[in-house]
Amino acid sequence: MESIKKNRDIKISFLFAIIGAIASSFVALYQVDMLSDVARNQIVLQLGSIEKMIVIASIQGGLITLLSTLAGLKLARKVNLKLNFRFDKKSLEMAIKFGFVTALIIVLSDRFIFARYLPSKITDYKFSVIYLVSGVFYGGIVEEILLRLFVMSLFVFILWKLFAKHEDNKNIPRWIYISSIIMSSVLFAAGHIPITAQLIGLSLPILIRTFVLNGIGGIGFGYLYWRKGLSYSMCAHAFTHIFINLVLLLLVFMK
Repeated sequence: MESIKKNRDIKISFLFAIIGAIASSFVALYQVDMLSDVARNQIVLQLGSIEKMIVIASIQGGLITLLSTLAGLKLARKVNLKLNFRFDKKSLEMAIKFGFVTALIIVLSDRFIFARYLPSKITDYKFSVIYLVSGVFYGGIVEEILLRLFVMSLFVFILWKLFAKHEDNKNIPRWIYISSIIMSSVLFAAGHIPITAQLIGLSLPILIRTFVLNGIGGIGFGYLYWRKGLSYSMCAHAFTHIFINLVLLLLVFMK
């Protein structure tokens, strides 16, 4: 039984690693497109070419996804969390609704609260296939593996062993899951600070925006992982980007 689980984990991990490598290359392409000429020239001076940067990003993304999946699958089993790729209609509808609500909050907040603090390249929306693909696959799959399957499962495991080790893994207190959802959501938001600083700069309003908007998404995705399975948090995260790029930004920001 253990050998079967191990082989299954390895197959799943390599599958996600391939997706992680491809998704990371799209993220790198989008970042390059958003960089100033000065920043682009610095990359060329340091690495030799933009193409080399994209290859490095792809390899790093694949390796990180591989290791996070391998560790996350083991942790998830220990704390009674699951992948659950056997979709049911009601739960799938819930995930899509979570994605729509998250997208709506993000877009409306940017339009009516944070627009004055954002550069024109953000508010003058232009549809980008690269950005959409990056969001769906890197956000929807890679980030969910890193922040939910690995980090959230790790937080649940640590809190369980520290505060409720007398309980078996099917009776871990709810507050442990809730606390882990919040902590991983904060970490999820903090993880967006470097790219935010690189693309649009940092100020107090932008920092607040980063934590509030990404934190809201992280809490919803974490809840779905806990109650329904990782596949549903992936689905909600992916649909958040789909709704943002194909529906809401077109309606709210297009002139």
